[in-house]
Amino acid sequence: MNLESAIKIVREYGNILSEQPIKNVQGRSISLLPYDKDTIKEAIKVELMYVGTAEPRDDKMFGTLQLGFLQLASFLPDGEVVPTFDIGNALESDDVCHNYFQYLDRSEKVSNHILEQTSILVNELDKFCQDNGL
Repeated sequence: MNLESAIKIVREYGNILSEQPIKNVQGRSISLLPYDKDTIKEAIKVELMYVGTAEPRDDKMFGTLQLGFLQLASFLPDGEVVPTFDIGNALESDDVCHNYFQYLDRSEKVSNHILEQTSILVNELDKFCQDNGL
């Protein structure tokens, strides 16, 4: 992938991150992504190479790209994203306590999945940076 394409892809992905900031660990809908995760990862790697080898190195941009790479873990299939807890709906339900417990249980499962995926991405990113002297 050339640098121009990578910049375009990363910019569009960055816009999504800005518009849909992660406020919790329940995930974000993968349908929000402008490209598939692998394409975005490759684009970020191209930009990391460019930014990481530029003189002077822009450490803030380098860190931003790394964080964007890791945030890909928070994008889940739409049906797996846990919606924000709605207190009004919970209070109207027949079983407020179990309603809230189920929300917390589902949130924990999604959070653990995101954590696992982030760990995989951390390892991939570390290897990429080491292999390329970044």
